[in-house]
Amino acid sequence: MAETRSAQYGGGSSSDGSVLGISVVEDRVASVVRGADGDIIASNLVDLPDPSAQSAENAIHELVDSVPYEINRIGVACARPATQSYLQANLAPGTSRPAWYDKVAVTDMPAALAEVARTAASGTGIVAAIDLDRDAVPSPGSSVVNLDSATGEVLGTAEFAYGSPGPVTDPAHAGAVADAVMAAPGGSAVTSVVLTGPGAEVAGTSAALEYALARPVTVVDQPALAAAVGAAVLALRPGAVVRTPSTRRWWLIGAAMAAALALGAIAASAVFAGVDATEEEPTPTTTVTETAEASTVTRTAAPVTEVRTRVATTTVTESRDAASTTTETETETETSTETETVTEQPTETVTETTTVSVAGQTPGP
Repeated sequence: MAETRSAQYGGGSSSDGSVLGISVVEDRVASVVRGADGDIIASNLVDLPDPSAQSAENAIHELVDSVPYEINRIGVACARPATQSYLQANLAPGTSRPAWYDKVAVTDMPAALAEVARTAASGTGIVAAIDLDRDAVPSPGSSVVNLDSATGEVLGTAEFAYGSPGPVTDPAHAGAVADAVMAAPGGSAVTSVVLTGPGAEVAGTSAALEYALARPVTVVDQPALAAAVGAAVLALRPGAVVRTPSTRRWWLIGAAMAAALALGAIAASAVFAGVDATEEEPTPTTTVTETAEASTVTRTAAPVTEVRTRVATTTVTESRDAASTTTETETETETSTETETVTEQPTETVTETTTVSVAGQTPGP
């Protein structure tokens, strides 16, 4: 370790409720120990020889071995996704590994910053958290986080490369950070800004960002330790530490290997069986379709009789005093017969199968 600076705070105790929070940002590792009452009872800043994940792992080992308290949980927040994946794999519990691996929960930087920003925000609404390195430059990785202060939900992030865009004390660089905040999901609804990281204490940073964002800016207490504090808070969340028994992990690997060997054995058996056995050519199938002679069926419907009655009335007038009426009735009967002819042509299909076997023939390559 190139440089280590430690500070201890009163009001805590070495009770079983102590939590170790660690943040890994580029080539610096920050750590805090929070007592059972939530107060920070110790802190540490470590400058790494390089920003590699291996250097971060070595520093975490030294921190755990040197912490003067009984630790129940360990939370680690990483700015780089590659470092996060590396530590999740290398600090996972397993056979012949340190017992404290079972206490580790590794998370990302936005989640840790959100935990700090939601408590430090001056009001409710959408809050932007900006993490600055020691030179007042946005920290490499997802150093801009937009969150809902009521729930702590991360709405969007903005990522910066190392050394870009530059110190936010420069109005142009502050404007670039402001543009990133507004472009990230939830940026248009941001009502206040929270600064974290060691660069938050550089003179002029908060004023420059307040002018560029046109929103109030608050610097959290002990900003250099903010991400580590957030990691410690997340480590206490239910389900943050997932314990996977190593026996199950090995059983899964063993089962996969056994399945692979079984499949290999089956495939080998099929190959040798094909070499020794007599090859049977594909069975030809012949389909014969026979069409029966057409037959005609005539159906004669029952006669239908229609009766029509026509009434004719004739009036004859002979004189003024006498009148007679004559009525004639005519009945017409019509009978019709309907004939329906149906042609039925059944079709029969007969399938003949011929099997030809060739003995003594060796299969080709």
